[in-house]
Amino acid sequence: MMENTAAVLGSANDNNIVLESVDIDATLKGVYAEVDVTQVYRNQEQHNIEAVYTFPLPLDAVLLSLSLELNDKVLRGVVQSKSTAADKYEDAISDGDSAVLLEQIEPGLYTLNVGNIQPSEKAVIRLKYGQLHKWQGDSLRFYMPTTVAPRYGDPLASGLAQHQVPEAALMAENVFSLVVKIKGELAHSDFNCPTHTIAVSTVDSVKEVSLSGSTALMDRDFVLIIKEPEGSVNEALTVSDQGYSLVLTSFHPTFPVEKPSLSRCIKLVVDCSGSMSGDSIRQAKVALHEILSLLKPNDSFNIIRFGSDFQMLFKEPRIASDAYLLMAKEYVEEINADMGGTEIGLAMEAAYHGNGSDGPSSDLLLITDGEVWDHESVIETARQSGHRVFTVGVGSAVSEGFVRQIADVSSGACELVSPGENMADRIVHHFRRIGQPKSKTVRVEWPVPPVRQIPSKVEAVYAGDTLNIFGWFNEPIAGIVKLTMELENGQTIHQDIKILSETLHHAENGLARIAAYARLPEMAPDQSAVLAEQYQLMTQYTSCVLVYEREESQKAEEVPAIRKVPQVLAAGWGGISSVDCCEFMDTDVDFDLHTFLRRESSYFSHLVEELNDRYLDTHTAKLEVITVSVLTVMGLNSYISEQLLNLIDNGYTERAVVVTFLSMLSDSDYGNTFSRHMKRLIRMAAKGVEYNAALSEAVDRVISD
Repeated sequence: MMENTAAVLGSANDNNIVLESVDIDATLKGVYAEVDVTQVYRNQEQHNIEAVYTFPLPLDAVLLSLSLELNDKVLRGVVQSKSTAADKYEDAISDGDSAVLLEQIEPGLYTLNVGNIQPSEKAVIRLKYGQLHKWQGDSLRFYMPTTVAPRYGDPLASGLAQHQVPEAALMAENVFSLVVKIKGELAHSDFNCPTHTIAVSTVDSVKEVSLSGSTALMDRDFVLIIKEPEGSVNEALTVSDQGYSLVLTSFHPTFPVEKPSLSRCIKLVVDCSGSMSGDSIRQAKVALHEILSLLKPNDSFNIIRFGSDFQMLFKEPRIASDAYLLMAKEYVEEINADMGGTEIGLAMEAAYHGNGSDGPSSDLLLITDGEVWDHESVIETARQSGHRVFTVGVGSAVSEGFVRQIADVSSGACELVSPGENMADRIVHHFRRIGQPKSKTVRVEWPVPPVRQIPSKVEAVYAGDTLNIFGWFNEPIAGIVKLTMELENGQTIHQDIKILSETLHHAENGLARIAAYARLPEMAPDQSAVLAEQYQLMTQYTSCVLVYEREESQKAEEVPAIRKVPQVLAAGWGGISSVDCCEFMDTDVDFDLHTFLRRESSYFSHLVEELNDRYLDTHTAKLEVITVSVLTVMGLNSYISEQLLNLIDNGYTERAVVVTFLSMLSDSDYGNTFSRHMKRLIRMAAKGVEYNAALSEAVDRVISD
């Protein structure tokens, strides 16, 4: 059984379909890509609406621009602090204007709000992001996520607001088109798309890859595998950055091929939760069999499978003898996605502490789709565990943020594998990394000392993987950049990259902002927020907002009805196309939130619930509660009612008292349980009541008492 899933499966309501199309246009040159995403929203209803779309982007995508085209007018977004952007957006909505707000709700996951789209209007959103890719062996993987698979856990407890929670619909038919333009040396590469049928053409020496059917359902990640062309040369890119010369070097070191002499202890942790049914669990079993075949007689291993709880094949790691390997292979054959929820933290803790007697240091190889909300604590525990975690993300819509971050913080590595990709190749890559001697020191030597280098310290480099290093200089430089690695087995690895004079001042637009984004993890939060606004970067501290000011006669008079864009259920997720292997909670998420936040001692909790239920966010309405007696019927404590009536007896109008009370209640700690829609109704009502300082002070005392 799949418990506490974040998404409730249903069918898409035709009247609520607001996302008309998604078009993706990408340009790839070397390791640098720029991607334009166009989302078209249309209001087919008779009242103003707010479109809300939670969608994924690659983990290392850096937003470069956001624009709105509405009624033949184009506006560009501005990145501001989260609170400033949210206030600006809400002010515009309550003023009857249209607005757009883009927020990062976790790494790789964003929510876009397009508010006050009037009947029959079409709103075109265009966002551009830049991305640095990394070679893994002889392949570069261009990846475009399209949907968010249902996740285990409570998204509200993980910090999402109710309107941000993605919901999958069985009948959702969101489609996208895609064109990838490949320039430079990469245009001479061989291509393979394991996820979609593609068409490849050449236009002016540029290879163009597109979907052969012009559009495709947004039910799986788009993956394009590009093979490294023969004779390719690593070069450095240089661009100006606010008075500095910024150089990007992309090292791609190769190591001598050696048979690992040291014994290894590898703990194999495999996700057997309900979401892994179908394609993902089949991939996991292929991976496990491949791993077992690669173990050497002097290696030791264990298998831990998990769902709502966990099970270990052995009490402690066993040597990879024929007898134990046979037991393991039989065990793998019996594995199914039948262990319920995704309590990954418990399984990882057990693996960290399951070393057994003194022996070789241990590494973890985690196989999962990553579909879990509460993963921050799991990532932090991995950071402190002393283990390297190597992850294999399986499925058609992997949660890249989780599987890549847990590998990064532990100095491990991540491989994403769609159902159509070669699992054996990915596992071989991981085993080469695990068997590689660890780096003792990693040095980068520039022709002249840089003003700044990011990352300032390199912890781990794996053979065949890409290491992107930025350097800032007071003036343009030329020459050789040297990478030197000293390994624990005494080997020294070198790689040189030449900064060619003709490459100076030649780089794709946005590279300086990607470099600034790479600086953020090494900065304090307050400094990070300042730099993010300076370079207009979307982060956990900033959001992007724009306001479309309407003529007075065109302003919306009512709060917009919220229309969530449903997620297309990920192909193969939970055994789909049939979902009879899983059960889903049919509980309304708002109710769960209120239950979680309810305080029995509060005078106001029942009142807030009644107001939320009366003014559902699926209806456009004005606030009609204007009397204390109505509030009392809806659950307001009689003592509070009496205090409000006393204020009316002292000369204040009843509407002013009620609206001021609700407005101040919404801004207080008790207001956390108000729905977003209800907060807007109160905010709009407050605009029609003249502010009175004495009344506000009196109401504040009523609420505080």
